[in-house]
Amino acid sequence: MTKNGILGIIGCPILEDEIVYAVKADKEVSEVYVVDDENSRNLVSKLRKRVPDIRTTLISLEDMPSIEPNGFVIAVLMKPMALHEDPKQLRVEVEKAIQAFAPRCSSVLLFYGLCGNAFKDIPSQYAERPLTILTDLNGNPVDDCIATVLGGTDGYYRLLKRYPGVFYLTPAWAENWRELMEKMEITRGIEKGDLSMLKWMFDAAGYKKALKIHTGHADDEAFEHQVQDFIQVFNFEKVELEKEWITMEAVDHAYGNAKGRMNE
Repeated sequence: MTKNGILGIIGCPILEDEIVYAVKADKEVSEVYVVDDENSRNLVSKLRKRVPDIRTTLISLEDMPSIEPNGFVIAVLMKPMALHEDPKQLRVEVEKAIQAFAPRCSSVLLFYGLCGNAFKDIPSQYAERPLTILTDLNGNPVDDCIATVLGGTDGYYRLLKRYPGVFYLTPAWAENWRELMEKMEITRGIEKGDLSMLKWMFDAAGYKKALKIHTGHADDEAFEHQVQDFIQVFNFEKVELEKEWITMEAVDHAYGNAKGRMNE
């Protein structure tokens, strides 16, 4: 049975490609509304390019109450990448977004993992609306963006054993690596843009390789160019992850749960 109403998505730009994947995979979506700000513009560009058959409409947060869904629609609010510097603040800001989004949505899906335990013990409801986070097939929250495309934490642990001491690059990580480097715990205290110090730290930590994690849901040419940029800067060797490691089952599972709970 086709759903009617609004599925709200609150997400991190590092999972833009996975949000686009979920929209593209759902043939019941009639329209996507995206809150227009600097955090969402890249997502909007990807939606319009990769899912041209579904109209993407820009709105303001204040416009949310005026949406009159014709069938099943998705409303998306993206939060800044910079919030990952402080898990506690990330939780606070996302909860503010839920508070603003939930009353107008039938269900809310967070495109986040635990993210440094920012979302540990997140409630399953908010303001009488179902609230869902990215989980594996057993209902366990994924750790982060890397675990998301490996099916969950178990896949992540297996990857750590298979490729220890290797820097992992998903398409979004490669696209934003210069900014994301400044948000990592290991780089705190380093002057922004000081790549020489980062090179020294990677060398001291034993990092010699970068693992290209090709999810199959990004621009292949751009991804390869961004990976080459990264490995040339740090003089890393590129290794490509075998295709059989990649699975979108965590995204499919959480999205299906969030959509299925719309009538609760």
